[in-house]
Amino acid sequence: MEKYGIKSNGYIKLSLDEILHILEEKGGNLNFMFARQVAPYNIETILALLHIKKIIDTYQDKVRKVIIDSLQWGEDKFSLSNIEKRIFVEPQILNSDDSDERYYIAVLPKSKLRENNIQIWSIYLDTTKISEMIEKTGLKYMEKSLCHLIREGKVENGRVKILDFWGLTTSYYISEISSYIFGINNDNNGIKEFKDEIGLINGGKHYIYGYILKFEYKGIELRFRIYDISHIHKKEIERYGNKKNGYIAISLYSGSGYILFEEDFEKSSAAEKITGFSREAKEKTGYYILLFELDEKELIKRGIIGKEDYVKFIKDYGVIIDNIRKIYGI
Repeated sequence: MEKYGIKSNGYIKLSLDEILHILEEKGGNLNFMFARQVAPYNIETILALLHIKKIIDTYQDKVRKVIIDSLQWGEDKFSLSNIEKRIFVEPQILNSDDSDERYYIAVLPKSKLRENNIQIWSIYLDTTKISEMIEKTGLKYMEKSLCHLIREGKVENGRVKILDFWGLTTSYYISEISSYIFGINNDNNGIKEFKDEIGLINGGKHYIYGYILKFEYKGIELRFRIYDISHIHKKEIERYGNKKNGYIAISLYSGSGYILFEEDFEKSSAAEKITGFSREAKEKTGYYILLFELDEKELIKRGIIGKEDYVKFIKDYGVIIDNIRKIYGI
């Protein structure tokens, strides 16, 4: 698949035309991934689903199955100064009236979370604070997630692991907005735990476990999985001799046929660092990262969202979805 797209600094930027070629090569199967430490953000999840709908609508006779994996990185260090991590312990809500709603839901106080040695997967959330947030915001899909975790026995002493809560909550969010985006009745689709084995392009085989959601659109199965790949990352970086470069694991997923949903690396606020990592990943593994760009910049430019709103949780997602459809033509 390296013959497709524009090659740049260890990654290949794909267009809709290249997606068609990949579909034909893969016998109608499309595999996508998000790579976020905890969970993909609401805005990029909406953008991804709209693009997937566009792909299915355009190439319906060629699509057989779509799989979207959200890769969590629990072994990564937590940082309150990083808004893309902080948002999951202090959620902010995107309101149409620009009012600022934020809720601190971690068990540990901020002073403790500022310590440098705390890893993401060791963070617990306070279920009482989560319930108060749900009551004030009216985000019912979060309530479904919390009740689900209670039934599964994953809430102990009023605490729940950050990856469990946001992994399952992301699944419920996808289920809810999919009903709006795809125009289907998705209420009865069960979200459940899964265990599976994934084989990477270099021959590495790894067990994966997390949450899965499945439904159909136009007779085509869509499968969403979210799981922690810290153990995969650990084994693969040992193989390639770099303990800091998470893009090594991402390049191996791409070599196995997965396409990354992300903004163009060179447009990132940390462009030099990220392109350096992706270039090194290509050099070490031999595989480019396949990138399908999700660009929220136009939403910021047109005033639909603010500069840092891309990580916030969306209340009125119908308005946002309709605006995205008009702006991007998807």
